[in-house]
Amino acid sequence: EAHKYTTAKFGSVMAKYFQVFKDERSTAPLLQMASLMPPAAVPTFSCGVLSRLRRMDPRAAPAQYCHLLDCICSWGQTADVLELVTDWLSEALPKQGKKAAKGRRVQILETVEAKPDLALVYLEYLFSHTSAQEKVLALCQGPLKQLHTILGKWKSVLYTHLSSTTEDPELPGVETALNAFTFHVRLSAHLQHNLTEGRDYLLSLEDVAGWVADRVLPFLKRLDENDAEKSQQLAARITESFLSVCRDIVLVGLADDTFKGQILHLCSLILLSELGCMCIPAVLPILKEVVNSCVPDDISQDQENPEDTSAVLLGVVANIFQKIIELLARRLKKDPEEGKQLCQSAVLGLTDFLQVAQTWGKAPLSGVFSTVFAAIVVEKRHLLQKITHPEEVIVPQSVDDMPPLSSILLSVVLRSPSVTGAFLSEVSSSLDSEVISSLTELAAVLHVLAVVKHSGRSKGDLKRAAVSVQQQIHSHAVSSVDGSDIQRVIHASSVTTLNEILEL
Repeated sequence: EAHKYTTAKFGSVMAKYFQVFKDERSTAPLLQMASLMPPAAVPTFSCGVLSRLRRMDPRAAPAQYCHLLDCICSWGQTADVLELVTDWLSEALPKQGKKAAKGRRVQILETVEAKPDLALVYLEYLFSHTSAQEKVLALCQGPLKQLHTILGKWKSVLYTHLSSTTEDPELPGVETALNAFTFHVRLSAHLQHNLTEGRDYLLSLEDVAGWVADRVLPFLKRLDENDAEKSQQLAARITESFLSVCRDIVLVGLADDTFKGQILHLCSLILLSELGCMCIPAVLPILKEVVNSCVPDDISQDQENPEDTSAVLLGVVANIFQKIIELLARRLKKDPEEGKQLCQSAVLGLTDFLQVAQTWGKAPLSGVFSTVFAAIVVEKRHLLQKITHPEEVIVPQSVDDMPPLSSILLSVVLRSPSVTGAFLSEVSSSLDSEVISSLTELAAVLHVLAVVKHSGRSKGDLKRAAVSVQQQIHSHAVSSVDGSDIQRVIHASSVTTLNEILEL
């Protein structure tokens, strides 16, 4: 009774409060109070909420619409605002606005121009607040499917922006189209989560992956046109936006093996594009989550079956990672400054991926640390082979003394004791298999071990790797005596470095 009385009393004066208190500091708490009351208790106010949302300025601050959306949701009128959003997004589509307007309209008397940007702002609020999101997703499938379909049609607007060399004033803006595309992908994930069975929306996402491969990736190449850079940047943003949502889908366990395979295939196609290296920071989290979604114990039990789906997926992950390292090396060689920036942007992704990869030990991800080690040795060996004076033989003390790619990769490896241990195990394994045997290669390995030594990491694994070097380095003693001054200095420096490590 007390609740009913309080509600009735407050409802009777609500309209007057809104007339008197009009500044934001006052209206915000009033709206919060209204959202806690049934709409019948504030009839004058509740009847105008949807109208206020419709008339809202697209540039309005969140405080101006968030409480209104809360009211709509708490009153069970979420379908109305979803219909408004769907109508705006439909009417704003080129050549489809009139047709869509004839088919559906929010049933209110006033006519307001479509505001797709505001529609997306409303969607962002509804899907970023748990209580509102639950009410939206609790609606029947009809309105949600219609919204999903309309959002999907914005891909055509994106493609027009990609392929056009001139601006069309009648066309919705590129940011609006990109946001609509992103929401289409996000909504697919939400709707798939709501399905009790089937993979309808995973299939929808796979179709989007195909669209990205066929229509977007061709723009990830160097073009002669003046607007080429704009198209390249937009193509990269579309691709990264899609991969970001796909990463989350794998992360939360919505992805089946078929979906993971399709996304990994897309990642491969991206990296094969002329400027696919731009998307490396977006591809690495995909690799990490695919690896994370598999259970090492289960894979180890099924290693005898080469057709095991998870083992195949992880083999693809290892191959993609190798391609990433090759692209980083190529970019550094072609454009050192741009290459360094690219490597820096990939550091976080590399760190997270190697941290997950090291939990597997050997197969099926044994190639990952082999790739890292090989890239470092090749780069360092190349520098040693270019030395023309004995005094140029200098043992590095830190990652900063290493060549660019090696410096980045070693800095990533040394961030984690477990990753450092896995890396040093690969060093020992490679040496024991005699894949590395020349003096310059062994010297390159010792330069790597010297950097690890100065970091103070994994002394036990470091000494084991040094012992593996020791078994081969002495075989070069005689040849170094008969060789050039540079060879003798490299050998002497290597022996000194080796002894310092063994004395730890």
